[in-house]
Amino acid sequence: MSRRRLAVFGALGVGAVIAAVLALAWRTPVPVTDSPSAQARAARVVAQAQIVPIDGVIEVRPLAEGKVLRVLVHPGDRVVARQLLAEIESDLPSATVRQRRADVRSATQRLSLTREGLRPEEQAALTAAAEAAHHEAELARDRSQRQHELLARGFVSEQSVIEADHNLAAAEARARESAMRAQAGAAGGRSAEVQAATEEVSSAGAALDQGKVVLSRTQILAPISGVVMARNVNPGDIIGSNITSPTLFRIVDPTRIEVRLEVEELLAPDIEIGQPVQFALPGTRTVVGHGTLTRIAPQVEKRTIGADDARIRADSMVLPAWSDFTAEAGSATLPVNYRLEAWIELRRREPAGPGTAAGR
Repeated sequence: MSRRRLAVFGALGVGAVIAAVLALAWRTPVPVTDSPSAQARAARVVAQAQIVPIDGVIEVRPLAEGKVLRVLVHPGDRVVARQLLAEIESDLPSATVRQRRADVRSATQRLSLTREGLRPEEQAALTAAAEAAHHEAELARDRSQRQHELLARGFVSEQSVIEADHNLAAAEARARESAMRAQAGAAGGRSAEVQAATEEVSSAGAALDQGKVVLSRTQILAPISGVVMARNVNPGDIIGSNITSPTLFRIVDPTRIEVRLEVEELLAPDIEIGQPVQFALPGTRTVVGHGTLTRIAPQVEKRTIGADDARIRADSMVLPAWSDFTAEAGSATLPVNYRLEAWIELRRREPAGPGTAAGR
């Protein structure tokens, strides 16, 4: 019985010692760690990030319909602006252009003939006719004068003089008409005829330009210099030019990139334009680049970066932001859509003084 009492008293003593130690620890204040690493962690916002093209992904769609004859590029190929990517059959547009060119030549020839008037042979014939009519008028004038002299001497009747005067008037009229015809033939067509021929040439030229545009659309050209990301067309495919036509190629310029960040909604008030950012490989501390926040979206939206990652809530809201990107020396070139981890350095805020509500 004495041993049992001793065990009970021993247990009570040990409990009293433990209680005293806990009470002493409770009363002793724990010092606050103020190491540089702890401050750095407190002044940083971590966000998901992704390399994106500044100019976006350029989608190349067809502007003409027909059968694809050949495709000259593959995904990963580098292209320059205006480089031929693919070609559509062009038999009908080519025939239309040839017809339009023939129309232009015909209209131009008609305009030239209208401006020049008659041919040289015809103009020479009119000039000769005018000269003959002029000589006939002179002969008629001589006859009229002779008839008047004979009438004064009484050798002819008055009727003969009247007929001679009428013949003179008719000959002079024919001479004037011939002279005017020759003059008109040498001057060319009338102004109204020349204007009509000129407008016909303009109309034919406009039709030719339209045909050339249609023909040029049978060649699919690269709108920018860059790299082909995707190709969705093969030789033999039939494509259309309506609004629902598929994208044939996707091209991106890898030399003009930036970084899109997604900041958690609760941390969004802490970021602002101009804050420095470091970029690291996901899950590591390997810094591959740095930059500065250049734009911040005006509203939060659903997550898009890493939405398919099981460790990340896909339905959470984030604030998009953008930063320029400068690769670290010796770092490899990162492709478009490459995922990164962004460390946004926050500006330090002065701690609350003893007179503030936080200090009290």
